[in-house]
Amino acid sequence: MDPYTPFCGTPPVPHELWTRWTVDPILMAGLGAFAGLLAVVATDRRAAVLGWSLTALLFVSPLCAASMALFSARVAQHLILVLIAAPLLARALPRLRLPVVPVAGVFAAVFWFWHVPGPYGATLQSDLTYWAMHLTTFGAAILLWSSVRGALDETPGTVALGLALTAGQMTLLSVLLLVSRDVWHGWHLMTTLPYGISPLDDQQLAGAIMWVGGGALMLLVIAGLTWRFVRGGAADVAEAAR
Repeated sequence: MDPYTPFCGTPPVPHELWTRWTVDPILMAGLGAFAGLLAVVATDRRAAVLGWSLTALLFVSPLCAASMALFSARVAQHLILVLIAAPLLARALPRLRLPVVPVAGVFAAVFWFWHVPGPYGATLQSDLTYWAMHLTTFGAAILLWSSVRGALDETPGTVALGLALTAGQMTLLSVLLLVSRDVWHGWHLMTTLPYGISPLDDQQLAGAIMWVGGGALMLLVIAGLTWRFVRGGAADVAEAAR
C-alpha cells in the first residue's frame, strides 16, 4: 500500500514553496458549490465575494502546502480563516439570532480540540479528518460572528462577553504554546529544519501569531464598547437638547 499523502501534499522545502498551488478537483468542486450557495442566500454580495475569495486563497495558495511544514503557517491559516473570512461571510449571510456566549463556548471547544496533539496529528493522516477540522472550525467561527452580528444592537454587553471569552481562550492557548518546552506535534520534528528554525521555535512562533490574533480581538471588544459608550452619550446629549 502506498504511504498516505496529506491533502496539501508532502512538506515543501523553501525553494519549491511558491510553486505549490493546490488545484484539487474535489476542492475546486467544493469551492464552486460554496460560491453557488452564497449566490443564492447572500444578502451582502460584496462581503460574500470577499469572504469566498479569501477562503479559496487560503486553501489554493502555497499557504496550504506551507502548513504541512510549519505549524506556525497552519495557525496563521486558521486565524485568517476565523478572524477575517468568517466575519465577512457572517455579514454576507442572513442575520441570525443566536446566543453569543454559548456559541463562543462551542467555538472555543472546537478550536482547542483541533490544535492539541492527538486530533491535530490525525488531520495529517486522513483527508476526512483534515476536512472535518477545517469545516467544523470554519463553521463554528461563522456561527460565532453571526451571533455577534445578530445581538450587537440589542445586547452589546453579551457580545462583548462572548468576544472577550473568545480572545481569552485564544490567548491562553497561545501562552501554552509559547511556554511549553516540549514539541506538541511530532509531525513537525523534521519538517521545519529546511526553513532554518527548530520545531520548538516554530511552535513558539505559532503561539505568538495566535497571541496577536487574540489580542486583536480583545482590542476589537474595547473599541466596540468605547464606540457604544460615546454614541450612547452623544444620543443622550442630543435628547436632552430637544
